[in-house]
Amino acid sequence: MYNYKYRFIFIRRSVNLKIEMNIEPAKAVKVIHQAFKRYETDPQPSSALNETEESIFAELKQGTEMFGLYDHDELIALVKCVLNDEFMYFSRLSVLPTQQGKGVATNLVKYLESYAVQNNIFVSKCKVRKSEKNNIALYSKMGYKIVKEEIIINKNGDEIPAVNMQKNLTLD
Repeated sequence: MYNYKYRFIFIRRSVNLKIEMNIEPAKAVKVIHQAFKRYETDPQPSSALNETEESIFAELKQGTEMFGLYDHDELIALVKCVLNDEFMYFSRLSVLPTQQGKGVATNLVKYLESYAVQNNIFVSKCKVRKSEKNNIALYSKMGYKIVKEEIIINKNGDEIPAVNMQKNLTLD
């Protein structure tokens, strides 16, 4: 059912980390819910909290790819992405709260960028809540630029001010 591939392996402070494709939806839901738990009491909770095994499985069937970062056998982060002819769009970057601030998100995004380039895609895009100043700063530090501001309607039906961010990728 799932095609587990070890896509990338690196060492961080004597800890073995690896990135895999096609994470089991049950494991993905657990990480997403923990990463987005801080939005539970937000006036506009993240629709990430509504993710289910079924919703993730449906996305995977429609072409969304999902990459997970494991510390030994524990899934500590994941991200979804879609590649088309013009760009890669990534979403739901989720890092367990205990792993945040350790470069996990940065490494996962860098891996995605490399993956896009390997597939001859040279533009990476994402959307970020305008209120998420830390996330905007993280992506800006990685070379992403705000290219548009808009109001998005999330899966809960909430209107949320957001920024579209984009980065041109190069062969390195």
